[in-house]
Amino acid sequence: MATLELDNETTILLAEMAENEHTTLAKLANRLLVECLEDWQDARAADKALTELEQGEDVVISLEEWERQLDGMAH
Repeated sequence: MATLELDNETTILLAEMAENEHTTLAKLANRLLVECLEDWQDARAADKALTELEQGEDVVISLEEWERQLDGMAH
């Protein structure tokens, strides 16, 4: 469990959103934080992949090549 200190404007907006979505403020805040953290993790993974690509540690292949590779794995 964690306690967050929010400014009045943020609290009001969250309360309005929670009411609109027929949920509690706690459930809404938890969902929004989870979504934000998942987006942050995705962005970190994308940055890492781009860095690896730029440093020549990875390569880009076409969709057709990727499908051929997957097809080859199935056999």
